[in-house]
Amino acid sequence: MFRTVLVDDEVFVRQGLKSLIDWEECGFEVVAEAANGEDALKIIKDIKPDLVITDIRMPVLNGLELIEQTKEKLKVNSKFIIVSGYNDFSYAQKAVRWGVIDFVLKPIDQEDLQATLLKLRDKLEAEKANHTEKEKLLLNQIFTHTWAEVDKKKVDLLASLLGDFYKGGNYYYVNVELNNLTQTEQDAIQGKNSLIKDILSEAVEKLCKDPSYLAIYEQPDESTGFLITSNHLLKFKGTIDQLAEKIRTEIELTLNTPVMIYIGTKVSDLSDVKESYDTANSIRNYKYVLKNTNVIIYDEVKDLKTSYTELNNKLYISLMEQLEENNPSEIHHVINKIFSEFETHSFDPSAIKTSINRCVHKVIQTINDMDGEEKRIISLPAMTNWEKYNLTLDELKRLFTNYLLEGAVVIQELRKENMKGDIYKLKAYVEKNYHENISLKSIASKFYMNPVYLGQLFKKTFGVYFKEYLLTLRIDEAKNLLRKTDLRVYEIAEKVGFGSTDYFVTQFEKVSKMTPTEYRNQLLKK
Repeated sequence: MFRTVLVDDEVFVRQGLKSLIDWEECGFEVVAEAANGEDALKIIKDIKPDLVITDIRMPVLNGLELIEQTKEKLKVNSKFIIVSGYNDFSYAQKAVRWGVIDFVLKPIDQEDLQATLLKLRDKLEAEKANHTEKEKLLLNQIFTHTWAEVDKKKVDLLASLLGDFYKGGNYYYVNVELNNLTQTEQDAIQGKNSLIKDILSEAVEKLCKDPSYLAIYEQPDESTGFLITSNHLLKFKGTIDQLAEKIRTEIELTLNTPVMIYIGTKVSDLSDVKESYDTANSIRNYKYVLKNTNVIIYDEVKDLKTSYTELNNKLYISLMEQLEENNPSEIHHVINKIFSEFETHSFDPSAIKTSINRCVHKVIQTINDMDGEEKRIISLPAMTNWEKYNLTLDELKRLFTNYLLEGAVVIQELRKENMKGDIYKLKAYVEKNYHENISLKSIASKFYMNPVYLGQLFKKTFGVYFKEYLLTLRIDEAKNLLRKTDLRVYEIAEKVGFGSTDYFVTQFEKVSKMTPTEYRNQLLKK
């Protein structure tokens, strides 16, 4: 809609004009009214309307003087239509000199005025398209030269060719980041960027009443940025955070995707926009520090103190212990402690990345040490590339948790698979070393197994408890020595792995229903 101001010292004339014409159908919107030329001039200065419909004879400042001062003093290129009850040729001549679109006599003919408005709408749209294309080319060149850090004078020359909207005041570079992208969504990001551009343009035009081209820049990392000027912020009392939040909401609702907005430092010259661009991108990782924040402004966080520290090693050890035992509730507990540490101690974004990646690689290393393949973890590709996905802190925690829980299951599965082969190696080891001071616990430690699980697996595989099997081995060898040697009982006890002769005799009698001496004597009688 093109903005229109009605100026007439008679209120009923202004009211009549408002009701006479279907402004929306003609492509116009009445945004203000004035009863004299002086008030109208102030309004024109403030809102720079596209069209002013004015009477000629008014107190303080007449219509022709209003047109002259608008053109000469304010340098505002508003179009004018004169409405007058006086068919004075001299007025018409002056009006033509100042580029007035039409001279309409009272009483106003609805069809004639409507036809004039429709013709003007087409002209304004053509001018806008022309102006937009020109601004687009100029702003793209300014971006290109600014990023390349060319001579400031070249940028200033290009800036001087822009329309008033981009001249003077302050500038902010704003980065728009889509969060929580899956790989499929990442593949389609090019299409989403195109959609973001359309949403941005529409949102800014609607929120700021801005008819100018919105300078949008697609960054090398495929995120989208745009330039905001002081003129965009007139409706927001010069503050950018409210506008940024409204734009963020528009994008988020349309794409159904969480969005972060990063605002670079304020600069007062277009040739310095690179500084605003750099600072906007430098704070993108602060989303991991500033919880529940969707708009981050460089000038507000630049002095934020963060800690370049490392997680307590006990947390890593505790996490790996719970993973190896596949204890989901405790895994969740340790993860909560890790993220609480990030928040409590204001971890710098780089320190958070280091800590997360260290945990990820510890899981991979554990699986590799068990001769397994880490690709069995379904979320591995997403987790090892998580920095590319622009995740929020909550989404990072969710992905990290899924990865660790899946890793715990893979470690448990590998342990079971390995144990099926290892159990026979273990049995062979026992048969070879039964004379040593071995136990279920020491064997489990040697073979990196949980002793309880090892005992269960041994019984399931061989049909006998480990302790009984070891005892049988030792007693059988003791009988062999009693038959073939003249070693004393205490010597035999030591040779088959008993540290106490009394305990050996007790166990021998329990298994054989006789003492070692009785067993030997029985053999001598035969």
